Amino acid sequence: MSDFEQFMAEKNAIDEYLEQDYRIVGVTEELNGDRLRLQPPAGAPDSVPITLLIQNSNARKYWSTLLFATSESDVD
Repeated sequence: MSDFEQFMAEKNAIDEYLEQDYRIVGVTEELNGDRLRLQPPAGAPDSVPITLLIQNSNARKYWSTLLFATSESDVD
């Protein structure tokens, strides 16, 4: 898989969960990538947090940009 294909796969996975109202509630940075902990929306039938391993550097930048954009919109 090319770097671009890996980026798109990881970006799409993040986007799919966020479109379902999951929230990023934790991040663990490791040498092999970032582990995003996502919490499902309140009242969801499966309310167990999930973990995504994000290895591509551009996908890592993508989730951090989303997190900063979300936190800035919460302040406004």
